[in-house]
Amino acid sequence: MFRSPPGIRLRIAVLLGVLVISGTGVFAADVAKIDQAVERAKKYLLSQSKSSAAGSLACYSLIKSGVDKEHPDIQRCVQEVVGKCRTTGYVPGSHYNYEAGVDAMLLEAANREKYKPQLEMIAQFLIGRQRPHGAWYYQIEIGGGEFGDTSITQYAILGLWAAARADVEIPIEIWERAGKWLLMTQRRDGGFGYHPVDPRLGGVNNDAMPTMTVAGTGSLLVIRHVLFRDTAIDESPRPEVAAPVSTKRFGVLDRMVDDKEKKAKAKTKANATMSAAAFDKAIKEGMNWTGDHFAEPAALASYGNYYFYGIERMGALLDVEKIKTHDWYNEGADELLRRQLNDGSWNDSCGAAPATALTILFLTKATSSIINKTPKVRAVVIGGGLLVGGRGLPDNLDAIKIKEGEVSKRKIHGAVDGLLAELEKSSGAKVEEAQEAVVEAIQLDNPEQLIGQVERLKRLATDKRVEVRRTAMWALGRTGNITVAPYLIRGLSDGDESIAREASVGLCILSRRPNGCGLPTDPIEGLSDEASDNQRAKHLETWRKESTRGWTDWYMKVRPYDERDDRTQLKPKP
Repeated sequence: MFRSPPGIRLRIAVLLGVLVISGTGVFAADVAKIDQAVERAKKYLLSQSKSSAAGSLACYSLIKSGVDKEHPDIQRCVQEVVGKCRTTGYVPGSHYNYEAGVDAMLLEAANREKYKPQLEMIAQFLIGRQRPHGAWYYQIEIGGGEFGDTSITQYAILGLWAAARADVEIPIEIWERAGKWLLMTQRRDGGFGYHPVDPRLGGVNNDAMPTMTVAGTGSLLVIRHVLFRDTAIDESPRPEVAAPVSTKRFGVLDRMVDDKEKKAKAKTKANATMSAAAFDKAIKEGMNWTGDHFAEPAALASYGNYYFYGIERMGALLDVEKIKTHDWYNEGADELLRRQLNDGSWNDSCGAAPATALTILFLTKATSSIINKTPKVRAVVIGGGLLVGGRGLPDNLDAIKIKEGEVSKRKIHGAVDGLLAELEKSSGAKVEEAQEAVVEAIQLDNPEQLIGQVERLKRLATDKRVEVRRTAMWALGRTGNITVAPYLIRGLSDGDESIAREASVGLCILSRRPNGCGLPTDPIEGLSDEASDNQRAKHLETWRKESTRGWTDWYMKVRPYDERDDRTQLKPKP
């Protein structure tokens, strides 16, 4: 089996501190030599027989390097993939999930409109093979289901991304489930292992590997792109001159979207429950690990060509020229040109054809071409995704200031302890400042700072101010302290539905149950936009009662032993 890990410009690089350093690279690969190398590689691939997953990858690289899509070799491979799409669904060969991923990539590149039905079949196949914890693995179950494969997961994500570009509907929970698995299995040093065990089942990550770190980080970048498009932390477009629009249905970490994005994301059937900032910290750490181990012998020994294609995807999605001090493209191109064989191919443990295809994808910057053709959609994100009222403006306009004609936000800085104290005493304009600072500090700096703040957060959860209660619900869900569950459960019945939603999300995070108690996370999910006030009220009342019942049943089973003799907690017998 070949191991081939093989944009939306996120522009989070500068915002992630030391992640990248701008400037001209020390290396400067010769453009003419790169073009010559690509031409020789294309001739090599065209001279080889192409079938199965390796054939799809080869033809995908040929399309990306400019070969006519109608070339007979490419069309033969395309028709082979179409033949796998039967009345019973997509049926891959022995490479299974890998094969599904590259088959989808090929069909989308060949003709996304024409082959949309087949892309839908492949997407359904991949969705059906995602493990409950969010990863993908081999066809044969090993280890009782607790394992995931970072490399296979990468190709499943690439295949789903290709299908999504053809307007195939991919449920948002598929992306989020994969993202959560990657976040959970990333090592403390920022690297990724090959077959990490789901930590919820007591597993320990295996050693970090260069190839798997670029695969894991690149997958996080793709998911972030799908969920958040062009948004970047602290990036706020100039506000529109329009009346503010109330958005009380959303919680602290949800974002305002403009009309274009609403249409673009309508097919997801839901809004992201995760925040961009949840990805950004992990991406920063993965990129830093990659920069510290860039092109080390371990990275190039067996799967060097696979590795460099992963590097290209990271660089393209971040829209950076450097990964830390490394000019990733020029250094990579120089290394690859030295490794090209006399027949125009490259060869590593993937095999000659896959290795050559992966190298072509790197040298031609294939991911950049995808990103540049993707319609850009703007979403308003403040801080780590903090909700603001209106279109880009806080509910309280005193919380902003104008500088050189641009809207900017005042900042409050300090440790979480000090920030919560500020939130306790703030009123009016400063509530939003303190709220945003708390969220950013916890998400981007040190989530462990919540330890020791539980009692204070419990008090804030009953504050008379909506924004304070909302922030408290958000933070309580991230304390990891089971004793806060009753406060979150009470929050489900809060009169403000945005707080009820934040409490619901918090319980999902605290319990490590992405699907919650079986009810929608959003209290008004499924409610028609044309619903009357009476219908809306009844819908919310039903959601609150059923959510409270479901989460109470969960808490009764897991609550601390010192609470189990509290008769007030016992449910009456029917």
